[in-house]
Amino acid sequence: MHLTAHYTLTRAEALWGNRTFKRRWYRVSVGSGLLLALLGLSGALLAPGQWAMGLFLAFDGLVFAAMPEMVLRWALLKRGALPQAPVEAAFDDEGLWIRSGGAEGRLGWNAFSAIHRRGGFWIFRLAANRAVLVPERALGAAEAEELVAFLRDRKRLKA
Repeated sequence: MHLTAHYTLTRAEALWGNRTFKRRWYRVSVGSGLLLALLGLSGALLAPGQWAMGLFLAFDGLVFAAMPEMVLRWALLKRGALPQAPVEAAFDDEGLWIRSGGAEGRLGWNAFSAIHRRGGFWIFRLAANRAVLVPERALGAAEAEELVAFLRDRKRLKA
């Protein structure tokens, strides 16, 4: 197998890809924050002398719920108007080779802890907080089918 993909992520794709990659922790953080906000509001309403503590907990919960989105948006804001670098990714029997902005590297298939296809992206997970994101649009339908068949034969593709 030898497939090559060329793509440049847009700012919106980069944001969506990070949300998709970190979706479990994103949901846990938002859900926990909303639960804390609900507990704080109920405490403020149900405990007559404790309204200040309840409102404090509600505010903290809302901040906790908004934190994942704030972090992702801050990263984009910090990057400024700089465009994303064009990426060339090559898939072969040995692994994934990537070249972007003058840097290049190769990762063998055993370097990935999981490989998912979700939310319009191929997610090649290296660790809990690191992954290579390749948009599905970078590969044609026939190439995507070939990659899926290859990864399934090697039992690397997760549902």
